[in-house]
Amino acid sequence: MNLQEYLEALDAKLKELAGVISASSVQREVDVALGTGFTKGRITFLDGSVLEFSEQLPTERQKYRIHHMDAESNLIVRWDSAPHHRELATFPFHKHTPSGVEAHPAINVLEALEQVVGKLNP
Repeated sequence: MNLQEYLEALDAKLKELAGVISASSVQREVDVALGTGFTKGRITFLDGSVLEFSEQLPTERQKYRIHHMDAESNLIVRWDSAPHHRELATFPFHKHTPSGVEAHPAINVLEALEQVVGKLNP
């Protein structure tokens, strides 16, 4: 998926999830000539939980931070590509949970949204 297609898919996903989102803000910086960019945002769900993210585009570059926290700002899960935790099979990709750090394959915001929405309290 190219950069424009990804941004359009993100917009479409946010519209699709309008019934579970109370607020969202997404900022984009795109260099059309180079086909690269950066996106960051904050999505607040009806249950009060928040997804904050930043990712380098295109997503194949696999540099990201995606943080989901509850209404009291407690960590639910954070996926990131910071190059630490060399002991993990998916290095540099991993996720943080309240239980610790786990191996996790690379992920993008669209995939993270699917996981978060699938676990929201009804």
